[in-house]
Amino acid sequence: PHPYFLHHHQSSTPWTMAFITSINTGSQRENPYSSRSSNSISWKIYSMVSPKIWCALAIIVTTWFITIVTVVNENPDLKKEVLDDIEREEKLIKGKIQRGRLRAKDWINNEKLWLKKKLGPDQSESVSVSISISEERKHQWDLTQLEDLALRTGPNDTPIHVVFSTDCSPYQHWQTYQFFLSALRIRQPGRISQIASGCTDSEKQSLKDWHAEHIAPLSLRFGLHTTPNFSSVKDSSGKTIGDYEFFNKPFGLKHWMEYGEAMGIDPVTELPWKHDTIIALLDPDQMLVKPITGYFESPNDIFRGGFLDVGSGYNIDALVPLNGKVPYFMVRHGHPVSQEYGFRDGWLKYASVAGPDSLAGKVTSVEAQRSYAVGPPYIATALDMYKIALKWCEFVPKVYHEFPQLLAEMYAFSISTAHLGLPHQLMASLMVSDTSTGGKGGDGEGWTFIDAIPGEEVCSFAMNSLDSDVHMLPSVLHFCHRYGVGDKAFFAKKKLPPNFFSCESPLIEEPEMDIGSGKYLYKKPPFLDSKVEYSAVAEKREAFMICALIGFLNEAALFYKNRHCGDEANMRKDINLHDLPEG
Repeated sequence: PHPYFLHHHQSSTPWTMAFITSINTGSQRENPYSSRSSNSISWKIYSMVSPKIWCALAIIVTTWFITIVTVVNENPDLKKEVLDDIEREEKLIKGKIQRGRLRAKDWINNEKLWLKKKLGPDQSESVSVSISISEERKHQWDLTQLEDLALRTGPNDTPIHVVFSTDCSPYQHWQTYQFFLSALRIRQPGRISQIASGCTDSEKQSLKDWHAEHIAPLSLRFGLHTTPNFSSVKDSSGKTIGDYEFFNKPFGLKHWMEYGEAMGIDPVTELPWKHDTIIALLDPDQMLVKPITGYFESPNDIFRGGFLDVGSGYNIDALVPLNGKVPYFMVRHGHPVSQEYGFRDGWLKYASVAGPDSLAGKVTSVEAQRSYAVGPPYIATALDMYKIALKWCEFVPKVYHEFPQLLAEMYAFSISTAHLGLPHQLMASLMVSDTSTGGKGGDGEGWTFIDAIPGEEVCSFAMNSLDSDVHMLPSVLHFCHRYGVGDKAFFAKKKLPPNFFSCESPLIEEPEMDIGSGKYLYKKPPFLDSKVEYSAVAEKREAFMICALIGFLNEAALFYKNRHCGDEANMRKDINLHDLPEG
């Protein structure tokens, strides 16, 4: 010990001497809450440097500081300039803090006003959703207010917002209603919003009135956002030379993220207020059958990745994510997820629209297929989705100029994500759509789930249950194809009358319950005498889509009729989609 302690503490107690020794030698018991551990790199560096050097450095710094203070004090102009700079910095910092507080306060107040408006002024009389129907006509899909509030967020209080883009046509009107009801049926957590683009003033008012009467009462989480028309195709001079309706998807998404209810962009950071919200972008012709949460886990979900056959470049179904070792994947910043689509690396031909130095142009064919051949559902955090939306809007007109086809907007999405360095985890289980896909080494859809359902019960299950607790199911049915089994069982979205959800419209004629059992290994296209033969697997898949869609749409129509039609409701099942003309 230091001589001072030996001189003044000859009669010290043993524990005092132990304390003194620990000061000199370094205590063997470290404070568990201290960041200055004797094992840390910074502490080792500190211990290696001589105390004389540390003392010299301290003297230099002190001398430098005193010199500056002396010079400033002896020079009034310089002193005033320094003080003015300090004052300006203080005002700037205070201004930023105040603006941040005001923005946060405005956002919280808007949330409170929104919730109060949705719930109504008096919540004490009833906890049921305020829909003007009699008790005996209530439906199993109905929510109480408590149930609705519990669904405002997903697992672990994760904020979720599901959106889908439409125009204002009657054709997409019935698709919109089915989308909201499919979300209601499965208790999809988070908010669900329609983004409607290109409405005339009268169409916009009609849409708002319909939403207020038929959609908003179902859930305080169901919203509507209207945008200008973005579908015009323009030449280099700005003259409109055509129309591409799918421009509305990227531009509508961007408009909603900037101006939509519960959304908005911070003017200081130019980033979304709710940057952690999980955004799921879908299409109106997609029917939800299992909740989308941003969390995926085997065996309930099918990842695309795994090992590649040499030179094939194709994905395969896998139990783990592409770049992971655990059987689950969570959407987070920098890690979006989407359904795999079958265009593979076709978008690479147009990657030059992103510029010569873009990351999109450096993507290989295999990488293009494994991480960027994606389509809806697109799922990402709001932070990533807004970045994608900005680039999507920038690139899609350029892609369409070179490739004026249906897939231009999907190619532009892939180019945007590649440009931003946001590879997607591809999923097969998010969707089923094309019954010819999903084979080993092919384009990944969730048909593995459907193939596992016994053929003799596939139609009955799809029409009457469609419960993912009974049989594993994909998240959505994308009914963008035509489906047929045998002579008459048939579904095509363009054949369904636009006024299907009305009091006067009949229901859809139901198919035979044994379709999908292997009894009908063919389909007969409408207005043709020829038959198309296929396998028992194809029959089961076609039967599943027909029965699921007809069963759900009929139930959704009954849901509508029970609320709005009374005794005038047409309950006949007279619509034979096979024999109807194309809408």
